[in-house]
Amino acid sequence: MTVSEFIAEYLYSQGVDCIFEMIGGMTVRLLDAIYRHGGIKIISMHHEQAAAFAACGWAQVKGVPGVALATSGPGATNLVTGIGTAYFDSIPAVFITGQVNQNELSTARNAAR
Repeated sequence: MTVSEFIAEYLYSQGVDCIFEMIGGMTVRLLDAIYRHGGIKIISMHHEQAAAFAACGWAQVKGVPGVALATSGPGATNLVTGIGTAYFDSIPAVFITGQVNQNELSTARNAAR
């Protein structure tokens, strides 16, 4: 079992039946695992902030944790307003972001290659 498969199974075991996402290169493996799992519906959004607010709304309506997924960098920062909404309104939500692979990081060591 991969970490992505574990996350998909864990979310499902907690009652999550839908996630809201804005696809990016650093979340592809997790999205693939969720899709293959089959128990969670994936709803693609046009912006990460919309995904965050949709997750908050879903949680309030369904009574299960809302989940929003975004890629690394600016994708992650676009979730911040929705994260604030969940925090201040005590909405059960999970926000997951990708992480740049170590071999793709922009560092002096990689730049010299």
